[in-house]
Amino acid sequence: MTFDTPVLAVHYAEIALKGRNRHAFLRRLRNNILVALKGEPVSHVNHIESRLLVRLDDATRADAVAAKLQRVFGVQWLSVATAVPRACLGDDLAGLGEVAAALARRDVGNARTFRVDTRRSDRNFPLVSTEINRLVGNAVGEAIQLPVRLHGADFTVHVLMLRNEALIFTQRLPGPGGLPASSGGRVMTLLSGGIDSPVAAWMLMRRGCRSDFIHFYTGRTAAEADAAKILRLAAILREHTPTDLHLYLAPTYPYESRAIGVIAESHDMVLFRRYMLKVAEQLARRTDCHALVTGDSLGQVASQTLYNLGAIGPDVRLPVFRPLIGTDKVEISALARRIGTFETSIEPYRDCCSLRSPHPILRGRAREVLALSERMDMDGAIAEALEAIEKMVITEPGA
Repeated sequence: MTFDTPVLAVHYAEIALKGRNRHAFLRRLRNNILVALKGEPVSHVNHIESRLLVRLDDATRADAVAAKLQRVFGVQWLSVATAVPRACLGDDLAGLGEVAAALARRDVGNARTFRVDTRRSDRNFPLVSTEINRLVGNAVGEAIQLPVRLHGADFTVHVLMLRNEALIFTQRLPGPGGLPASSGGRVMTLLSGGIDSPVAAWMLMRRGCRSDFIHFYTGRTAAEADAAKILRLAAILREHTPTDLHLYLAPTYPYESRAIGVIAESHDMVLFRRYMLKVAEQLARRTDCHALVTGDSLGQVASQTLYNLGAIGPDVRLPVFRPLIGTDKVEISALARRIGTFETSIEPYRDCCSLRSPHPILRGRAREVLALSERMDMDGAIAEALEAIEKMVITEPGA
Protein backbone atom coordinates (compact mmCIF):
# COMPACT_ATOMS: atom_id res chain seq x y z
CA MET A 1 0.00 0.00 0.00
CA THR A 2 1.51 3.34 -1.05
CA PHE A 3 0.34 6.91 -0.69
CA ASP A 4 2.38 9.35 -2.73
CA THR A 5 0.76 12.64 -1.74
CA PRO A 6 2.55 13.99 1.37
CA VAL A 7 0.88 16.10 4.01
CA LEU A 8 2.75 18.53 6.23
CA ALA A 9 1.12 18.76 9.63
CA VAL A 10 1.80 22.24 11.02
CA HIS A 11 1.22 22.77 14.72
CA TYR A 12 0.93 26.06 16.58
CA ALA A 13 1.06 26.69 20.32
CA GLU A 14 0.54 30.24 21.59
CA ILE A 15 -2.17 30.97 19.05
CA ALA A 16 -4.35 28.37 20.75
CA LEU A 17 -4.52 30.65 23.82
CA LYS A 18 -5.96 33.64 21.95
CA GLY A 19 -9.63 33.01 22.71
CA ARG A 20 -11.97 35.12 20.61
CA ASN A 21 -9.07 36.52 18.57
CA ARG A 22 -7.76 33.11 17.60
CA HIS A 23 -9.40 33.09 14.18
CA ALA A 24 -7.61 36.34 13.22
CA PHE A 25 -4.20 34.93 14.18
CA LEU A 26 -4.92 31.66 12.37
CA ARG A 27 -5.96 33.53 9.24
CA ARG A 28 -2.73 35.51 9.37
CA LEU A 29 -0.66 32.35 9.90
CA ARG A 30 -2.35 30.58 6.99
CA ASN A 31 -1.80 33.58 4.71
CA ASN A 32 1.87 33.79 5.73
CA ILE A 33 2.30 30.10 4.99
CA LEU A 34 0.84 30.56 1.52
CA VAL A 35 3.20 33.47 0.86
CA ALA A 36 6.21 31.50 2.14
CA LEU A 37 5.29 28.57 -0.14
CA LYS A 38 4.58 30.62 -3.25
CA GLY A 39 5.79 28.65 -6.25
CA GLU A 40 5.66 25.32 -4.42
CA PRO A 41 3.22 22.53 -5.47
CA VAL A 42 0.69 23.20 -2.71
CA SER A 43 -2.78 21.90 -3.53
CA HIS A 44 -4.40 23.48 -0.47
CA VAL A 45 -3.92 24.42 3.18
CA ASN A 46 -6.74 23.66 5.56
CA HIS A 47 -7.26 23.87 9.31
CA ILE A 48 -8.32 20.57 10.82
CA GLU A 49 -8.60 19.84 14.52
CA SER A 50 -6.05 22.32 15.95
CA ARG A 51 -3.49 22.08 13.17
CA LEU A 52 -2.90 23.27 9.63
CA LEU A 53 -2.47 20.59 6.98
CA VAL A 54 -0.43 21.55 3.93
CA ARG A 55 -1.06 19.13 1.07
CA LEU A 56 1.41 18.84 -1.79
CA ASP A 57 1.03 17.57 -5.35
CA ASP A 58 4.73 16.69 -5.64
CA ALA A 59 6.30 14.45 -3.01
CA THR A 60 9.83 15.40 -4.06
CA ARG A 61 9.32 18.96 -2.73
CA ALA A 62 8.29 17.88 0.78
CA ASP A 63 11.67 18.50 2.42
CA ALA A 64 12.12 21.89 0.74
CA VAL A 65 8.63 22.95 1.79
CA ALA A 66 9.32 21.80 5.35
CA ALA A 67 12.50 23.92 5.45
CA LYS A 68 10.52 26.99 4.40
CA LEU A 69 7.84 26.34 7.00
CA GLN A 70 10.50 26.15 9.71
CA ARG A 71 11.07 29.89 9.20
CA VAL A 72 7.41 30.91 9.46
CA PHE A 73 6.67 32.68 12.74
CA GLY A 74 3.77 31.09 14.60
CA VAL A 75 4.74 27.54 13.63
CA GLN A 76 5.72 25.61 16.76
CA TRP A 77 6.63 22.36 15.06
CA LEU A 78 5.78 20.44 11.91
CA SER A 79 6.06 17.00 10.40
CA VAL A 80 6.19 15.55 6.91
CA ALA A 81 3.48 12.93 7.21
CA THR A 82 1.84 10.24 5.15
CA ALA A 83 -1.95 10.37 5.12
CA VAL A 84 -3.92 7.13 5.21
CA PRO A 85 -7.64 7.55 4.44
CA ARG A 86 -10.00 6.16 7.05
CA ALA A 87 -11.35 3.61 4.55
CA CYS A 88 -7.85 2.19 4.05
CA LEU A 89 -6.98 1.61 7.70
CA GLY A 90 -8.48 -1.87 7.90
CA ASP A 91 -10.45 -3.38 10.77
CA ASP A 92 -7.24 -4.51 12.46
CA LEU A 93 -5.31 -1.42 11.26
CA ALA A 94 -3.36 -3.59 8.81
CA GLY A 95 -3.27 -0.77 6.27
CA LEU A 96 -2.01 1.67 8.87
CA GLY A 97 0.59 -0.80 10.09
CA GLU A 98 1.84 -1.39 6.55
CA VAL A 99 2.46 2.30 5.95
CA ALA A 100 4.03 2.75 9.39
CA ALA A 101 6.36 -0.21 8.77
CA ALA A 102 7.48 1.24 5.44
CA LEU A 103 8.25 4.63 7.02
CA ALA A 104 10.10 2.94 9.89
CA ARG A 105 12.31 0.93 7.54
CA ARG A 106 13.17 4.14 5.69
CA ASP A 107 13.89 6.34 8.72
CA VAL A 108 15.02 4.08 11.58
CA GLY A 109 18.74 4.67 10.98
CA ASN A 110 20.94 3.35 13.80
CA ALA A 111 18.22 3.31 16.46
CA ARG A 112 18.23 0.40 18.88
CA THR A 113 14.75 0.78 20.37
CA PHE A 114 11.44 2.17 19.18
CA ARG A 115 7.96 3.07 20.28
CA VAL A 116 4.65 4.14 18.75
CA ASP A 117 3.00 7.31 20.02
CA THR A 118 -0.67 7.81 19.10
CA ARG A 119 -2.79 10.93 19.53
CA ARG A 120 -6.51 10.69 18.87
CA SER A 121 -8.03 13.97 17.77
CA ASP A 122 -11.10 11.94 16.84
CA ARG A 123 -12.31 10.59 20.17
CA ASN A 124 -15.02 8.60 18.42
CA PHE A 125 -12.50 6.26 16.85
CA PRO A 126 -13.34 2.78 18.18
CA LEU A 127 -9.82 1.92 19.36
CA VAL A 128 -8.06 3.77 22.17
CA SER A 129 -4.49 5.00 21.85
CA THR A 130 -2.90 2.04 23.64
CA GLU A 131 -4.62 -0.42 21.31
CA ILE A 132 -3.47 1.53 18.25
CA ASN A 133 0.06 1.60 19.67
CA ARG A 134 0.01 -2.16 20.08
CA LEU A 135 -1.33 -3.00 16.62
CA VAL A 136 0.90 -0.55 14.77
CA GLY A 137 3.85 -1.45 17.01
CA ASN A 138 3.54 -5.11 16.07
CA ALA A 139 3.81 -4.25 12.37
CA VAL A 140 6.72 -1.87 12.91
CA GLY A 141 8.59 -4.25 15.21
CA GLU A 142 8.33 -7.05 12.68
CA ALA A 143 9.64 -4.74 9.97
CA ILE A 144 12.68 -3.29 11.77
CA GLN A 145 13.36 -6.07 14.29
CA LEU A 146 13.92 -3.78 17.27
CA PRO A 147 12.58 -4.02 20.83
CA VAL A 148 9.95 -1.63 22.16
CA ARG A 149 10.93 0.90 24.80
CA LEU A 150 8.06 3.01 26.05
CA HIS A 151 10.22 5.68 27.67
CA GLY A 152 13.39 7.07 26.11
CA ALA A 153 13.19 5.13 22.86
CA ASP A 154 15.70 6.03 20.14
CA PHE A 155 13.05 6.10 17.42
CA THR A 156 9.36 7.03 17.51
CA VAL A 157 6.59 6.42 15.02
CA HIS A 158 3.89 9.03 15.52
CA VAL A 159 0.25 8.33 14.66
CA LEU A 160 -2.33 11.09 14.58
CA MET A 161 -5.93 9.92 14.26
CA LEU A 162 -8.16 12.49 12.59
CA ARG A 163 -11.80 12.26 11.64
CA ASN A 164 -11.27 11.24 8.01
CA GLU A 165 -7.69 9.99 7.95
CA ALA A 166 -4.67 8.99 9.96
CA LEU A 167 -1.35 10.79 9.68
CA ILE A 168 1.89 8.88 10.25
CA PHE A 169 5.28 10.52 10.67
CA THR A 170 8.64 9.80 12.25
CA GLN A 171 10.07 13.30 12.82
CA ARG A 172 8.96 16.50 14.51
CA LEU A 173 10.79 19.47 13.06
CA PRO A 174 11.00 22.61 15.22
CA GLY A 175 9.57 25.89 14.03
CA PRO A 176 10.40 29.36 15.37
CA GLY A 177 7.22 29.59 17.46
CA GLY A 178 5.96 33.02 18.43
CA LEU A 179 3.13 34.84 16.68
CA PRO A 180 2.43 35.23 12.95
CA ALA A 181 4.38 37.97 11.18
CA SER A 182 2.59 41.32 10.88
CA SER A 183 0.06 40.47 13.59
CA GLY A 184 1.60 42.75 16.24
CA GLY A 185 2.15 46.20 14.75
CA ARG A 186 5.17 47.95 13.30
CA VAL A 187 8.52 48.85 14.92
CA MET A 188 11.71 50.66 13.92
CA THR A 189 14.95 48.75 14.60
CA LEU A 190 18.32 50.48 14.88
CA LEU A 191 20.40 48.10 12.76
CA SER A 192 24.19 48.14 13.13
CA GLY A 193 26.73 45.88 11.48
CA GLY A 194 27.25 43.82 14.63
CA ILE A 195 25.82 40.63 16.09
CA ASP A 196 23.24 42.06 18.47
CA SER A 197 20.81 44.25 16.57
CA PRO A 198 19.78 41.66 13.91
CA VAL A 199 18.97 39.25 16.74
CA ALA A 200 16.95 41.92 18.54
CA ALA A 201 15.03 42.59 15.32
CA TRP A 202 14.33 38.87 14.86
CA MET A 203 13.01 38.58 18.41
CA LEU A 204 10.46 41.36 17.86
CA MET A 205 9.54 39.93 14.47
CA ARG A 206 8.93 36.63 16.24
CA ARG A 207 6.38 38.43 18.43
CA GLY A 208 4.42 39.38 15.33
CA CYS A 209 5.94 42.81 14.69
CA ARG A 210 6.77 44.09 11.26
CA SER A 211 10.15 45.79 11.46
CA ASP A 212 11.57 48.70 9.52
CA PHE A 213 15.30 49.39 9.90
CA ILE A 214 17.48 52.47 10.23
CA HIS A 215 21.24 52.29 9.80
CA PHE A 216 23.65 55.16 10.46
CA TYR A 217 26.58 55.45 8.09
CA THR A 218 29.73 57.56 7.90
CA GLY A 219 30.28 59.71 4.85
CA ARG A 220 28.46 62.55 3.15
CA THR A 221 26.00 60.57 1.03
CA ALA A 222 24.36 57.15 1.06
CA ALA A 223 26.30 56.34 -2.10
CA GLU A 224 29.50 56.62 -0.04
CA ALA A 225 28.16 54.31 2.65
CA ASP A 226 29.56 50.78 2.76
CA ALA A 227 26.08 49.32 3.09
CA ALA A 228 26.56 45.97 1.36
CA LYS A 229 26.90 44.10 4.65
CA ILE A 230 23.83 45.84 6.09
CA LEU A 231 21.84 44.91 3.01
CA ARG A 232 22.87 41.26 3.42
CA LEU A 233 21.79 41.25 7.05
CA ALA A 234 18.43 42.73 6.10
CA ALA A 235 18.06 40.16 3.32
CA ILE A 236 18.63 37.32 5.81
CA LEU A 237 15.93 38.74 8.07
CA ARG A 238 13.69 39.03 5.00
CA GLU A 239 13.64 35.21 4.91
CA HIS A 240 11.55 35.22 8.07
CA THR A 241 8.78 37.58 6.96
CA PRO A 242 6.23 37.53 4.15
CA THR A 243 6.52 41.27 3.44
CA ASP A 244 9.21 43.51 1.99
CA LEU A 245 11.53 45.19 4.48
CA HIS A 246 12.28 48.91 4.50
CA LEU A 247 15.84 50.01 5.27
CA TYR A 248 16.60 53.69 5.90
CA LEU A 249 20.17 54.98 5.62
CA ALA A 250 20.90 57.99 7.84
CA PRO A 251 24.17 59.98 7.92
CA THR A 252 26.27 60.66 11.01
CA TYR A 253 27.80 63.94 9.79
CA PRO A 254 24.93 66.17 11.09
CA TYR A 255 25.91 65.10 14.60
CA GLU A 256 29.67 65.16 14.04
CA SER A 257 29.75 68.62 12.49
CA ARG A 258 27.99 70.07 15.55
CA ALA A 259 29.75 68.00 18.22
CA ILE A 260 33.30 69.00 17.27
CA GLY A 261 34.67 71.46 19.81
CA VAL A 262 31.47 71.30 21.88
CA ILE A 263 31.19 67.74 23.20
CA ALA A 264 34.05 66.30 25.24
CA GLU A 265 35.34 62.86 24.31
CA SER A 266 34.00 61.44 27.57
CA HIS A 267 30.43 62.38 26.58
CA ASP A 268 30.69 61.79 22.83
CA MET A 269 29.35 58.22 22.80
CA VAL A 270 26.37 59.01 25.00
CA LEU A 271 25.43 62.08 22.93
CA PHE A 272 25.89 60.15 19.69
CA ARG A 273 23.64 57.35 20.86
CA ARG A 274 21.09 59.97 21.83
CA TYR A 275 21.33 61.40 18.31
CA MET A 276 20.64 57.97 16.78
CA LEU A 277 17.72 57.28 19.10
CA LYS A 278 16.10 60.65 18.46
CA VAL A 279 16.48 60.41 14.67
CA ALA A 280 14.99 56.91 14.80
CA GLU A 281 12.09 58.18 16.90
CA GLN A 282 11.23 60.95 14.45
CA LEU A 283 11.51 58.59 11.49
CA ALA A 284 9.33 56.04 13.28
CA ARG A 285 6.59 58.62 13.73
CA ARG A 286 6.74 59.48 10.03
CA THR A 287 6.52 55.84 8.96
CA ASP A 288 3.78 54.74 11.36
CA CYS A 289 6.08 52.67 13.58
CA HIS A 290 4.95 52.50 17.17
CA ALA A 291 8.14 51.52 19.03
CA LEU A 292 11.92 51.48 18.72
CA VAL A 293 14.08 48.35 18.96
CA THR A 294 17.77 48.29 19.91
CA GLY A 295 20.33 45.54 20.48
CA ASP A 296 21.39 46.84 23.90
CA SER A 297 22.57 44.28 26.46
CA LEU A 298 22.98 45.68 29.95
CA GLY A 299 26.64 46.30 30.78
CA GLN A 300 27.98 44.68 27.62
CA VAL A 301 29.89 47.85 26.70
CA ALA A 302 30.45 51.14 28.51
CA SER A 303 27.68 52.93 26.62
CA GLN A 304 25.16 50.34 27.81
CA THR A 305 25.43 50.83 31.54
CA LEU A 306 22.18 51.31 33.39
CA TYR A 307 22.96 54.99 33.87
CA ASN A 308 23.85 55.68 30.25
CA LEU A 309 20.82 53.86 28.89
CA GLY A 310 18.67 56.07 31.07
CA ALA A 311 20.51 59.24 30.11
CA ILE A 312 20.38 59.01 26.33
CA GLY A 313 16.63 59.24 25.86
CA PRO A 314 14.70 60.61 28.83
CA ASP A 315 12.45 62.54 26.45
CA VAL A 316 11.83 59.74 23.93
CA ARG A 317 8.08 59.26 23.86
CA LEU A 318 7.91 56.01 21.91
CA PRO A 319 8.50 52.73 23.75
CA VAL A 320 12.07 51.49 23.40
CA PHE A 321 12.27 47.70 23.31
CA ARG A 322 15.57 46.06 24.28
CA PRO A 323 14.88 42.32 23.96
CA LEU A 324 18.54 41.39 24.63
CA ILE A 325 18.88 43.44 27.80
CA GLY A 326 19.35 40.44 30.10
CA THR A 327 21.37 38.20 27.77
CA ASP A 328 25.12 37.80 27.41
CA LYS A 329 27.24 37.61 24.27
CA VAL A 330 27.38 33.82 24.28
CA GLU A 331 23.58 33.58 24.27
CA ILE A 332 23.22 36.29 21.63
CA SER A 333 25.81 34.67 19.37
CA ALA A 334 24.08 31.29 19.66
CA LEU A 335 20.79 32.82 18.58
CA ALA A 336 22.52 34.68 15.73
CA ARG A 337 23.84 31.34 14.47
CA ARG A 338 20.37 29.83 14.72
CA ILE A 339 18.72 32.54 12.63
CA GLY A 340 21.57 32.73 10.13
CA THR A 341 22.99 36.22 10.73
CA PHE A 342 26.15 35.37 12.69
CA GLU A 343 28.59 34.76 9.83
CA THR A 344 27.58 38.00 8.12
CA SER A 345 27.66 39.96 11.37
CA ILE A 346 31.28 39.05 12.11
CA GLU A 347 32.55 40.18 8.72
CA PRO A 348 34.89 43.19 9.01
CA TYR A 349 32.95 46.43 9.12
CA ARG A 350 33.70 49.88 10.48
CA ASP A 351 30.53 50.64 12.38
CA CYS A 352 29.91 54.30 13.16
CA CYS A 353 29.96 53.58 16.90
CA SER A 354 33.50 52.23 16.59
CA LEU A 355 34.64 55.74 15.64
CA ARG A 356 33.52 57.24 18.92
CA SER A 357 35.72 57.72 21.98
CA PRO A 358 36.77 54.35 23.45
CA HIS A 359 36.44 55.66 27.01
CA PRO A 360 32.95 57.09 27.54
CA ILE A 361 31.59 58.04 30.92
CA LEU A 362 29.89 55.21 32.77
CA ARG A 363 27.36 57.23 34.74
CA GLY A 364 25.72 59.62 32.34
CA ARG A 365 23.12 61.99 33.77
CA ALA A 366 20.00 62.85 31.83
CA ARG A 367 20.03 66.51 32.91
CA GLU A 368 23.61 66.96 31.76
CA VAL A 369 22.99 65.14 28.47
CA LEU A 370 19.97 67.32 27.74
CA ALA A 371 21.99 70.47 28.44
CA LEU A 372 24.79 69.32 26.13
CA SER A 373 22.21 68.46 23.47
CA GLU A 374 20.92 72.00 23.52
CA ARG A 375 24.44 73.44 23.43
CA MET A 376 25.40 71.49 20.30
CA ASP A 377 22.03 72.04 18.56
CA MET A 378 20.93 68.42 18.64
CA ASP A 379 17.55 69.39 17.19
CA GLY A 380 19.28 70.85 14.15
CA ALA A 381 21.34 67.70 13.70
CA ILE A 382 18.22 65.54 13.87
CA ALA A 383 16.38 67.70 11.33
CA GLU A 384 19.33 67.63 8.93
CA ALA A 385 19.63 63.84 9.23
CA LEU A 386 15.96 63.36 8.49
CA GLU A 387 16.28 65.43 5.33
CA ALA A 388 19.21 63.30 4.14
CA ILE A 389 17.74 59.85 4.86
CA GLU A 390 17.46 57.50 1.90
CA LYS A 391 15.10 54.54 1.75
CA MET A 392 15.83 51.09 0.35
CA VAL A 393 13.36 48.22 -0.06
CA ILE A 394 14.48 44.63 0.54
CA THR A 395 12.22 42.55 -1.68
CA GLU A 396 14.15 39.29 -1.95
CA PRO A 397 15.36 37.02 0.85
CA GLY A 398 18.99 36.00 0.84
CA ALA A 399 21.84 34.65 2.90
